[in-house]
Amino acid sequence: QPNAMGGREAGGLAHLLPGYRLVANAEHRAEVEQAWQLPAGRINAKPGLAAWQQIEAMEQEAPDLWWVAATNPLVSLPDLDRVKSAMQKCPLVVVSEACADSETSHYAHLLLPAAQWSEKAGAMTNSER
Repeated sequence: QPNAMGGREAGGLAHLLPGYRLVANAEHRAEVEQAWQLPAGRINAKPGLAAWQQIEAMEQEAPDLWWVAATNPLVSLPDLDRVKSAMQKCPLVVVSEACADSETSHYAHLLLPAAQWSEKAGAMTNSER
């Protein structure tokens, strides 16, 4: 599973940009656009869908593509039968995964390998929180 705190700091949630900046905040978008050398107004002011909203959208056959990276929603989300059913309605499910035999990878149309750069054999822990 991805590091939740790191994901928030890096802008890994649908409503966040890096550094806990909010997508809905024009000043925050402008800061990130400048740092990333993007044209002004390039970052959409509307937040993306949260994880469960993505499942609900797939149930309505809304997205054409669902890309899962560095997580295993068929372990971490509630109501797994509902999640599986929603995934089966999506025309293209892409999973980027370091472990080729994850629960979610079995529902992928396209499985992309990912490298774990910081771990060796065993468990990795820290107390930075």
